Amino acid sequence: MDDLLNQGLSLLFVIGSVYSLLGVLFFKIWLHQKNAKLPVDRKKLKRVAAQTLNEQVNDKIVEVIGLIFLSALIVTMPFAIKGIAEMFASGKLNYFLIIVIALGLIYVARKLWVKSNDLIKLKLGRDAELAVASELIELQSHGYQVFHDIQADGFNIDHLVVGPNGVFAIETKGRHKRIKDDTNYKVKFENNHLAFPSWFESKPLEQAQNQASWVNKWLYESTGFNTPILPVLCFPGWFVELKQRSIFPIVSHKQIVKTILSMRQVSLNQEQQRAICYQVVQRALNDSKAI
Repeated sequence: MDDLLNQGLSLLFVIGSVYSLLGVLFFKIWLHQKNAKLPVDRKKLKRVAAQTLNEQVNDKIVEVIGLIFLSALIVTMPFAIKGIAEMFASGKLNYFLIIVIALGLIYVARKLWVKSNDLIKLKLGRDAELAVASELIELQSHGYQVFHDIQADGFNIDHLVVGPNGVFAIETKGRHKRIKDDTNYKVKFENNHLAFPSWFESKPLEQAQNQASWVNKWLYESTGFNTPILPVLCFPGWFVELKQRSIFPIVSHKQIVKTILSMRQVSLNQEQQRAICYQVVQRALNDSKAI
């Protein structure tokens, strides 16, 4: 009876340790969902190439990792249970091993908290870029060429649009909507900064301009055309209110197509567009040296 009790306590100890880490992950997700939500609903976006396969690949990756984790657990659990049961049966606790296990769990829990926060941010950025890419599809029917994720020198251009009225470097910024702000999901451009309901930003403005300057320099060196590049800053899912005139468009993803079609500062002929598109395509290749 004592052996059965010791084995039960050992099993509880092992399973409890594993599920305590899962508890950290689920608590982090719950805490985030309680305070913020995504700015766009992915279910309402246009589907992109290979989306079904991409979702299936992601599901299979999770399944494979889960099976690997399960196999490791199957192999190690009997030995762990036997060792812990023997420790309980002897009545002498190995405090060194307990401390090592506790420190290990604390370390993994801390890393899991940080990495889950990184994952939340990456998911936000991905969904924001997908929302913009979904809208930009419409430009193709107007004769525009649309490129995504152009690798630059240590950074990337989220979207690059080439058309008869110029080249547009689009910087997409995903920002969670905080629940405490209720329905006031509005970003205002005033006093040369971006005013969100609960915070202020200015770096995205500088980033959009710097990236457009980089594209201008790169295309001039590669094509010989000194073509002005118009930066566009996009906040998917937010209503943008301009309290002062901006030197480049600051828009929501729903406004971006109409904004690009309305711009008339630059005129590019077919030869210029082809030359620019050729260089962009070379840069966009997966094996580009820019990556």
